[in-house]
Amino acid sequence: MKLYLSDLHIGDGNLRDDFVYDKKLIDILNDLSKEKNPEINFVGDFIEMYDLSNDFEMKGSLQEYVESYDYSLLDKIEREHLELFEFIKKISNKTKIRYIVGNHDYYLLFDQKMRNKIQNMMGNVEIVPYYYDEKFEIMAIHGNQFDSVNRIIYDDENRLVPSFGEYLLRYMNHNFNIEISNILPDDLLSDYDNISPLLDVFEWLEYINERYSIGYDLKQKWARHFVNFIKTDQIKKWLKINFPKYHMFTNLFVNNIGGLELGQALVRMIMSFRDIKKSDALLKRSKKLLKDKFYIPKKYLIGYSDEDIDIPNHKIKGLIMGHNHKPSFNIITKNKVKKFYGNTGAWKHTVTKNKGINNKEFIRKTTISYILIEENRKNLDVKLHVEQLY
Repeated sequence: MKLYLSDLHIGDGNLRDDFVYDKKLIDILNDLSKEKNPEINFVGDFIEMYDLSNDFEMKGSLQEYVESYDYSLLDKIEREHLELFEFIKKISNKTKIRYIVGNHDYYLLFDQKMRNKIQNMMGNVEIVPYYYDEKFEIMAIHGNQFDSVNRIIYDDENRLVPSFGEYLLRYMNHNFNIEISNILPDDLLSDYDNISPLLDVFEWLEYINERYSIGYDLKQKWARHFVNFIKTDQIKKWLKINFPKYHMFTNLFVNNIGGLELGQALVRMIMSFRDIKKSDALLKRSKKLLKDKFYIPKKYLIGYSDEDIDIPNHKIKGLIMGHNHKPSFNIITKNKVKKFYGNTGAWKHTVTKNKGINNKEFIRKTTISYILIEENRKNLDVKLHVEQLY
């Protein structure tokens, strides 16, 4: 039996670490380890490796972040979730464990010392950028590779550059987040980190401002910091590389106008560039890959592979991803041949509008999800498990 799960974002116990499901995960892994030929696939972002508390500098290249990485963060993560990591290490001798890299842990692909550290924490674990299961004919890849805001790029000096999403997390954590940490209680700070989609951040800030009578213009503060973020040299370069047609427009208006309206307009514009918006673009991408030619060009795989992924269509039965935190299972049919797309979801809470009941209200939901696959008379039995916690 094979287990696929992703986006646990296991952290070091600070406010951003909302992984509190160690016992639940141990139980699932323990049950799996008793099955015949057990296999575990972490499909990216299993560990939260962004050091947002200490390394907030807007560096010019990915390599600079790798070289300055503080390995003590991994020690803290291990101590905070010691029972879980000890159990994974224990079962790794008899259970195949594969760590597929996502966008919050991609440093693993560039640092042997870091890979060694993870293997010391987790035991006999194979670390890979993606994985094609030749026996079951299933591809597993995190999914950020199809998200222009969260994938690695090359700059004009042929250096690898972090994603817009990583830069945004670092900048806002050091600026806006520190500012509001003296205003909002811990539970609301955690909610702010998990607003989905990001476009709703303005409405959420307005909602809590009114509900808790904060008396502080959070929307204006957020917009001001976001505009200043866009003004940084690193983001100007990022926009020029990715969207040269819009670069001059953004540069002109950011340098001459500020404030809430511009902040909102910039967020909408940048989110409109994304391949992953409110609709499930990963599902759309999967349908195209599974129905047509299964081909992922290397321009989407920068930092993960120097080669295209090209699999004959008759040799692919399913595609598993994570990244968007939306658990799903879809049968995709072409010429009476059935294939599947599965998304492992996440083990995090999300803060979303209470749609259909009160669109001005926000609610917190926690979903635990994973995919189990076993072979049954040469057919694949695929099950998506979803558990809602409130």
